[in-house]
Amino acid sequence: MHTLELSAQVRPLARFLSELSPRARVRAAAGTSGAWRNVYPDTVAVAEVEPDRPVAMYLTRAARGAYRFTLVVLDCDAKRVSAAQVAADTELLAAAARAEGIEPVPTQSGPNGGRHVWTGCAEGVPVATVSRIARAARSLCPSVDIAPLMNPKAGAVRPPGAAHRHGGYNELTAHTIEQAVKALGSASAPAEAFERLAVRLESMAAARIVERPTRTTPAAANRRAVEGDEHQDQDGAVPPSIQQRGPIMRPVIADAAGCPQLAVPWRPLGERAMRGLRRKLTRRHDHSQQTHAPARSMALAGWTQAEGLAVVRDAQSSPALEWLRTERQPDGTRTPRAEEDTARLWARVWWLAVQDAARMPRRPEDDGGRHERTAAEVAVVDLFARMQAAGPARWGRESGPADAAILAALAWLMLTAGTTDVSANVRRLGVLAGYSRQTAALALWRLIRDGWLTVTAEAERRAGKARRVTLATEHECPDHDGHRCAIYQPTDNVSPVHTGSDRRRNAAAPPAPPVDFPAYVRALITHQQADVWHSLGHHAARTLRAIHQQDRPTLAHLMTTTGYGRRATLRHLHQLQALQLATTARPRRGTPTYATTGRPLYQAAQETGTAGRVAGMAADARVDQVVNEWWSAEEEWSALPRQAKRARGFRPGPDQIVIPGLAPGARAYPRHRDGRPDHRRARQIEAQRINASGLLAHAQQLAQAGHLIDPAHLSATGAEQLQPCRRSRAVLPARQHCSHCHAAPGEPCATWRGTRAAEWHTSRRAAAQRAAEDPTRREQQNSA
Repeated sequence: MHTLELSAQVRPLARFLSELSPRARVRAAAGTSGAWRNVYPDTVAVAEVEPDRPVAMYLTRAARGAYRFTLVVLDCDAKRVSAAQVAADTELLAAAARAEGIEPVPTQSGPNGGRHVWTGCAEGVPVATVSRIARAARSLCPSVDIAPLMNPKAGAVRPPGAAHRHGGYNELTAHTIEQAVKALGSASAPAEAFERLAVRLESMAAARIVERPTRTTPAAANRRAVEGDEHQDQDGAVPPSIQQRGPIMRPVIADAAGCPQLAVPWRPLGERAMRGLRRKLTRRHDHSQQTHAPARSMALAGWTQAEGLAVVRDAQSSPALEWLRTERQPDGTRTPRAEEDTARLWARVWWLAVQDAARMPRRPEDDGGRHERTAAEVAVVDLFARMQAAGPARWGRESGPADAAILAALAWLMLTAGTTDVSANVRRLGVLAGYSRQTAALALWRLIRDGWLTVTAEAERRAGKARRVTLATEHECPDHDGHRCAIYQPTDNVSPVHTGSDRRRNAAAPPAPPVDFPAYVRALITHQQADVWHSLGHHAARTLRAIHQQDRPTLAHLMTTTGYGRRATLRHLHQLQALQLATTARPRRGTPTYATTGRPLYQAAQETGTAGRVAGMAADARVDQVVNEWWSAEEEWSALPRQAKRARGFRPGPDQIVIPGLAPGARAYPRHRDGRPDHRRARQIEAQRINASGLLAHAQQLAQAGHLIDPAHLSATGAEQLQPCRRSRAVLPARQHCSHCHAAPGEPCATWRGTRAAEWHTSRRAAAQRAAEDPTRREQQNSA
């Protein structure tokens, strides 16, 4: 290397490090001259930096145990994208920073085309704000590498003047060294400017819509289909082993999160697929190849990518998917992967599985036909038959709706797990049932006491395992006034003296179960967990469900079906009609009848002020889970003898960012000054770590779309992609009331079915449009 070139780079590097480095030491690359590696295990003092050795400068300074970023560097890497894309990303990020009063300092990283955008803050930017900036920048720009910004303790970037391992240096492209030092140091922006930058980038990321050719199918009119011309683009990336299956036999659509899914009815996994998931692999197996078959089975069963990811994260139910959760080390052991890596790997596995399943020969169940029921599905069908045999009085009493909702939630878990022995986590059951965890726990206790369920394994709090239950076949009656015996035969009749004790053989047989029973249970769960019932009560939910299941029932029919008296039924009907959830239909022999209006339950919840309750409960359930795991690890550490604690070494602080390979429970639990555990602060830290706001946004999106909310299936990034949803009906001017839903002039119309209604509303819109255009025409005529 020429002496002049070397000295020209040493001076900028030395000044940059001496005036801007937040620490006295920098990280140095491993290797030898001419063969440097992209690994920085050693640290050297700033004054001892070698000119031809690549070094990386830390971005944070530590003060009172907390890190703050004095330099926020957006690294645009050219490894995975083109140089033109890197240049475009750099310009976009620099313009966003400049718009918030932050002067960007761009640099050329090296000979490979990578670029850096340096920004400075002398007072320091909080770690949470920088994490938001990094995530939003990655969503906007595919070339951004956020690793240095996500690790405040060890994250570092090569500064201007630092050598590159492939030759060349990191060079300033728009500033001199004096201008760069001033812009990043004494004249740097305040911390509040970076807060505004985070908001700007997040808004830009949320507003970006990925346009795709779509085609709506009759079976899924509210989901985007990725058929037609898009298959030609997909075939270019599909491996030949999948292409040789032939043409696509099942349409590929996009689910609520924008991920690929087959347009087939949902059903639980079969026995063969469950055995494949539970297969335990050894070192001789190729773990990566063993993930395709279970993923393909899920795709054929109509599952979504989020539902499959929940199975991946459950190590007990899916030993065959261990490759997605852990990474093999050189010594043969396996270490946990980061959650982002697991989600990224699963997204690729899922895409290949959907493409493979779409090309397999069609089967009767693909068209909604009957398929061979699994043992779990048979047991769930029998459970609902026994629940109906128990009579409306059992489920219409004060605690009846909660008991029925918990049984339905457990039935859903049994269908998804493929077994009747399931984990009864009261927080998850409460969300699925639409109740709080305390009410869910009481209902679960009543069902066990009455003999509907039996406990197969007690809960282990420190191990993070909830109580496991299964369907009971017998029980012993306790001495309790509220006890009502469970029904063990669908033909059992109910005795008014002792419920469940009389088993008459001439009792009427229950109706046949629906063909698509999993879809029936899913619809029931979605109905019972609606937010509006937090205002009206779950007894009104039973009344609306009875109206929906019958064809124009009368008041007497509703009283017989629900078990409520005349006064309670009329009160429910009045509440439902006030929210436009039910309306009077054409009379039957002079007796008024009732029908549902089809208004979404979420809109009614918005009117009552309860929208978002279940979504908040779902996000809280995920936070409670990780906080409990952290506290259990703290209890385990506290029980260790002093020598064992010393052998484990120093524990990171509670605010330490969890880097890949570090267990979240390895951090010290937050405590007050007097030593008492600070559970409130622990919830705040864990909520930020798992991005609880993203989980809440995903849950609210599902609630607004009328989909089932399961805490285990929520994703922190599930709501990032804009979803096609049904537009709320516009308020159209009219001189008369709607003859279908009786909406007053200026109110939203709830009518949405029928040819006659469609024609009436079409003419109404045309009249409104003509009325809006008439003033414009008059002005044009007057001006002429």
